[in-house]
Amino acid sequence: MESDKKNLSFSKQKIALILIFFWIVYILFDYVTTALIRFSYGKPFFSSIKLFGTTMYIIQLITIFIVYFIIAPKFLKKINWKSILIALVFSFSTFIIIRYLIEQIITDYLFGLVNYPTKTAISYYIYDNLHYGSFIVFSSLFLWMTLHSIHTLKQNNIIEKEKKEAEINFLKSQINPHFLFNTLNNIYSLVSVNSPHSLKAIENLSAIMRFTTYETNKDKIEIEREIDYINQYLDLEQIRYGEKFYVEKEFLIENSKKLIHPYIISPLIENAIKHGVVKDINHPIKINLKTNSEYLEISVSNKINQHQKDETSGIGLTNLKKRLNYYFGNNYNFEIKNDYETFHIYLKIPLNDEN
Repeated sequence: MESDKKNLSFSKQKIALILIFFWIVYILFDYVTTALIRFSYGKPFFSSIKLFGTTMYIIQLITIFIVYFIIAPKFLKKINWKSILIALVFSFSTFIIIRYLIEQIITDYLFGLVNYPTKTAISYYIYDNLHYGSFIVFSSLFLWMTLHSIHTLKQNNIIEKEKKEAEINFLKSQINPHFLFNTLNNIYSLVSVNSPHSLKAIENLSAIMRFTTYETNKDKIEIEREIDYINQYLDLEQIRYGEKFYVEKEFLIENSKKLIHPYIISPLIENAIKHGVVKDINHPIKINLKTNSEYLEISVSNKINQHQKDETSGIGLTNLKKRLNYYFGNNYNFEIKNDYETFHIYLKIPLNDEN
């Protein structure tokens, strides 16, 4: 992120080089165009640049720098018709004043030559220089707006990236407490009755907490790591419920080393266990997970526990939905069906290096 910020804007040195390069390209274009016109009239293609041709190029370069570094930043912070008009007035005024100073005062002092007769009317002088200064003024303002737009776009992208990273870190921080509340309740129930499964439950919880502490902080993990986490979680719940824990699971994994974002599929299973009925042999919780080279698909269905009232219900799925939007945009399928008796969730996400 720090490197992004360092590359966010052009340095003044880079901008100066861009402006000089633009000026050189303009000089070459102007010279070649003029040479072609001369050549069409039978005159030599190449000719020396005269005094006021040289001064004009100098005037244009000075104007470009003043417009870019002073006028445009001051008046075009908010681009609208009023600000553009003011910027144009000051830019043309700058060109006219600089040209007058160089070609009517400095050249007169150094060489005894002026470009305009001393009796030239002010109105004509201004009108004539509006013509000569139009290209360099408009192109300078356009160049500033273009580079400013690129800078603004980069800045907005970095701000948006920082915002999303902050949000995803916040959502991950919500995962661990949410899960911890569930599992500690399970262990408490085992310890309270001196169950021999207490140590096994603590062992499972330790393995699970290693996952939630280390793996969920990674951008991506191997699928097998999340599956191990799911199995540890189900083992913990099996200890809690004993024989009356009816879960049917089927994992068909083509490549267990394939990378996925952590804690993507687990919330679906946790939600089913927490808010579903696990003791009904006729309506077991069903988990079907399969992958191929392109997609991961998981469906989880459970009978709804009509007697459970939980204020935290839906936190896991809400967080999951936000993370799916962040990771995949619109490139995923997330469906929830609820007929008030059965709760069914289907998720399909792409498996590739881009996500």
